Amino acid sequence: MLLTACGACAANFKVVLTGNTADFKNPADIFPVVEKYLATGPGPVLWVINGDAFPDQMDLEQVADWKAKASALLGRHPELHMLLNQGDREWEGSGKDGWKRLMALEKVLDQQKHPRFQVFFGHGCPGPWTVSFPMLEVVVINSQWWNHPYEKPGPSSDACTIADTDNFVEELEGILDETTDRNVLLLSHFPVESLGNYGGRFSAASYLSPPVIGSAVVGFRQNVGTSRDIANANLGPYRYKVNGILRDYGSIILASAHERNQSVVQKGNNFFINSGGIAGGTFTARSNKAALASSAAGFVEINYADNGTVTYRHWRVSGDRVSHQEDGQLFASACEKVGNGVINALFQPCNPAIKPSDKMDTPRPEPAVVAAGSEYASKRFKEKWFGKHYRDSWTVPVRVPYLDMDTTFGGLVIAGKGGGRQTTSLKLVAGNGKEYVFRSVDKDPFRALAYELRGTVVSQVLKDQTSTQQPYGAMAVAPLLDRIGILHASPQLFVLPKDNKLGAFKDQYGNLFGMLEERPTDKIEKSRVFAGAKDIEKSFKLFNKLYHDHDNRVEKYEFARARMFDLWIGDWSKHEDNWKWAGNKTADGEVYRPIPRDRDHAFSRWDGIIPWLADREWGMPNGENFGERIKGLRSLMWQARHLDRFVGSELTRTDWVNAAREIQDAVQPGDITAAVRNMPAEIYEKDGREIERKLKVRIGDLQKYAVGYYTLLAKEVDVVGSGKGEYFKVMRESNGRVKVRVYDISKSDHQADTSKTYYNRTFDPTETREIRLNGLGGDDVFDIQGSSDQSILIRIISGSGADYVSDQSEVRKGGKHTLIYEKDPNPHLQLGSEARQVMPVDERYYEYDRNAFKYNTYLPVALLTYNPFTGFAVHGGITFTRQRFGKPDFASKHSLSASVSVKGNYEFSYSNQFRQLLGKWDGISQVTVSRPLNYNFFFGVGNDTPKNNDLNSNYYRTQYNSLGVSAGLLRQFWKLSKIELTASYELAEGIQRNNSFLADHPDIFGTEQLHLLFAKGILNLDFRDRIALPERGFRVQLMQQAGHVSQSRNDLASISELEVEQYLSTRTTNPLTLGLRMGGGIAKGQLPFYKLFSLGQLNDLRGFKRNRFTGESKGFLNTELRWQLTETKNTFVPLKMGVRAFYDVGRVWAKNDPGSADYWHQGYGGGFYITPFREQFAFNISAGTSKEESLLLMISVGSFFR
Repeated sequence: MLLTACGACAANFKVVLTGNTADFKNPADIFPVVEKYLATGPGPVLWVINGDAFPDQMDLEQVADWKAKASALLGRHPELHMLLNQGDREWEGSGKDGWKRLMALEKVLDQQKHPRFQVFFGHGCPGPWTVSFPMLEVVVINSQWWNHPYEKPGPSSDACTIADTDNFVEELEGILDETTDRNVLLLSHFPVESLGNYGGRFSAASYLSPPVIGSAVVGFRQNVGTSRDIANANLGPYRYKVNGILRDYGSIILASAHERNQSVVQKGNNFFINSGGIAGGTFTARSNKAALASSAAGFVEINYADNGTVTYRHWRVSGDRVSHQEDGQLFASACEKVGNGVINALFQPCNPAIKPSDKMDTPRPEPAVVAAGSEYASKRFKEKWFGKHYRDSWTVPVRVPYLDMDTTFGGLVIAGKGGGRQTTSLKLVAGNGKEYVFRSVDKDPFRALAYELRGTVVSQVLKDQTSTQQPYGAMAVAPLLDRIGILHASPQLFVLPKDNKLGAFKDQYGNLFGMLEERPTDKIEKSRVFAGAKDIEKSFKLFNKLYHDHDNRVEKYEFARARMFDLWIGDWSKHEDNWKWAGNKTADGEVYRPIPRDRDHAFSRWDGIIPWLADREWGMPNGENFGERIKGLRSLMWQARHLDRFVGSELTRTDWVNAAREIQDAVQPGDITAAVRNMPAEIYEKDGREIERKLKVRIGDLQKYAVGYYTLLAKEVDVVGSGKGEYFKVMRESNGRVKVRVYDISKSDHQADTSKTYYNRTFDPTETREIRLNGLGGDDVFDIQGSSDQSILIRIISGSGADYVSDQSEVRKGGKHTLIYEKDPNPHLQLGSEARQVMPVDERYYEYDRNAFKYNTYLPVALLTYNPFTGFAVHGGITFTRQRFGKPDFASKHSLSASVSVKGNYEFSYSNQFRQLLGKWDGISQVTVSRPLNYNFFFGVGNDTPKNNDLNSNYYRTQYNSLGVSAGLLRQFWKLSKIELTASYELAEGIQRNNSFLADHPDIFGTEQLHLLFAKGILNLDFRDRIALPERGFRVQLMQQAGHVSQSRNDLASISELEVEQYLSTRTTNPLTLGLRMGGGIAKGQLPFYKLFSLGQLNDLRGFKRNRFTGESKGFLNTELRWQLTETKNTFVPLKMGVRAFYDVGRVWAKNDPGSADYWHQGYGGGFYITPFREQFAFNISAGTSKEESLLLMISVGSFFR
């Protein structure tokens, strides 16, 4: 969208940032403030109301009146533009009917349009939208779309072109890539960084108001968050993605308005501005990174000067009066270079644009001799561990012509920088009217990595693993695609000359070795569009068209052939972004043909120990070594698993086999040889001959692989409707098969219009266990009939609209075979005995999610460990994760583990977790066998038990045999918090070794065989920022156990325990952290010694031996001061390093304690820690001391207090 401000506004352009005008007694009170501001000086102004313009329940007539006043204001001031973004209060404060409220507001605001008032409500879509002004590109983002916890437009809704995070990121990065020679301002109601309460910043008094509870509230707001706090889980992905994008760019301002304050914070070469306190402010923290931090009522103005300087001005508001407070610089002009500010890299008017020459300087008829990637050369040791791959192809010099930009395709002109996260590319316009792209042969995965891994050993290894790719594979693929009739671009190898015809791109792109190919686009003369198509769409836009109208469809048989081709050549990277779609109008709608692109991963070779491990079924989910035989169909086709299930839903076993057969019939051995020979001649003997051999073997087995892949796809199938009404006709046949047909609906009688069939497939129960019918929008009819002994489960996800469901089918064996997901409180259901309505725990399952499918997985683990009690031990385990529709994360997990030591100890355990077994409660259970289980040390019961250093160190060592079984319920919430309710049984027996404490004290309760039957409840409210190495937050845990112990003197025994933790840190580059942990417990009834409380090195009292003191009650206080000395990011191994000091006090109570035992034990010490990559890997070495231990070395990983 382009707005044209007056042509005379060349010198300066101002943007006034406001928000939270709903805080005024009357939201229209903003307009007198605007009037007073405009009276302070002339010039064009964009006045931004960045969300929360209206109170949650403001009457719609008042909204209309508000808009009328805004239009009148604009009429009086022709130099004024206004822009309205949406915030959480436009969504009813993130309420359940928030989307409906927004749509109602949008309808009212759209009734009185003004050309200089832009309202960006956009049906509640996430954006981004752009508005162009002189010197400035404004990008509007609806951050509330991420934040909203209830119904909102999703990917399967035709309300939005973009409605998922990945496509949003792609679009935003595309805008930033294509915006040149202009300033960029991002508008988002919610901030990414904040100095106010919503950002987790609070005054010291807040922690104490009241004591303990105040700390808990602050911790909750900082690390869990309400729907208004930026820490809440819904906003997490948005903040992470936007922060990451900004790391890749510079000289950008992100303006927010959620906090009721004004702040200007620099982060890298960008600035975050919050301006939301126009009607009054709240607490604003001070920060050395903040140029402005004010809680006074006011707003921030940004001034864009024509020389590239960007400044801010802080204004105060009192009633309808405005007053200028302070000025500051954001970006310095590259033209004047005054001061030490950040140079404006986006808008540099003094630097004349480098215009490309009309003609090349010097023709280069002689070819270049270049290697695709000489850096991939390696020694034998590296090849053994990381693979030889295609290093020979990368390093051998090949003869390649220079690109003649004057004659190729009628002459080529640079159109701009291309996209792509791993390649360097340029867009070109040709004299033949088409567009082309020149992509580097070499790749760099840097931008494709998670931001925290960039520059690390991980990025270096992944860069080296580019050598798994055949650099010239695309040259062999193109001729084969010609043989089977799949649309594609045909790449040609060139070196881009370092010539003045490249203009500003000469220095960066000159002498670049790459491939030139046609760029499929419909933004050119229609007769020149790729493959004669009417439309060329990206995948996500194709999906929107399919969701919108059932008359739009994909040429499914051609798609199957394209996917079987991918399988044949081992191209495992065919995710949605690696396809475009050529659309043509037909009498029945628009039909799209697939255009696969990007053949970087065709023929991938994964040899070497580490790639071999990654290629295991339990290793990386995607990727497959290109061999004569395909060993991992799932991983080979994994990246397109959602695409295949959506576009290929109607394809049968016969269709997939026919697609494979068509390739076999079309491609002869000579075609394969010719295709491989299309690669540079220099690499044929090195790698080409091997590729040729493998292709000839694999094509013979292609039908077998087609059946195997069909079998994977057929287990669960989604049948997807559209935004129009469909008639889903389902017949359960007597042999167990299920026939699904989808028709148009006759408007006259609401019956199936059988002249238009959109879907027709018969499912076999030996192949398919579940069919999901997704109505999406429109008024759909679901009609299920027929009877059989056994059949396939059908789920009906009706979607929006006035849907009608009739199930008169019968399945004589098993439970209900038709499950209906309909959220309409008054559904139109006509059900027999086979169907029931389901109320899912999560309302997301009322909507179709194209990306919902997940494979079952497993992960084996093997370890060799050592400890002084058992010696060396071998540990092995495996975890199985099972998936099912309607379960978040996973349906169930099953873990098996076992270990055996050189001293004969062995352990076995099995545990499981069933998600949402009972409402939002998970089912959990565990079985453990330990023979024996190490209790470590036992010195007796009491707070003053002696420790004889003259005795053998094994004297106090204690073990017992244990068999335990437990089962119960688990409720996880608020990120890290949980409630756990379990019942357990344990058969235990202490071991009385000769010359041991237990042998000398046979009266200790617990040496005999005991049966323990207990019920346990745990409430863990964890408001810390993370579990390992926390810096901020609060945690409290209450645990209560009650049960019976055989042979005890009491019928009932109980254990009660309380722990509280608090963390406080400075907000500096290297923070100083204070950690406090206190707690206590009381045990009642007679308990075996191994169930009593103990204090020691691993139990709340450092500086003493493990389990040094055992008692029936305990109390302790742990304090720790931790100072981070340095942090390295984006280095070979990212590290945090620091020092720590601790002081602990604690004691136990026992009935038989003498009076002399009435005292507290003290332990103290210090050490250092190193944290590679992430905090859970924190490696701690400390030394503790106490009255008993002069120096006790402690080594731990992760948690510090234990």
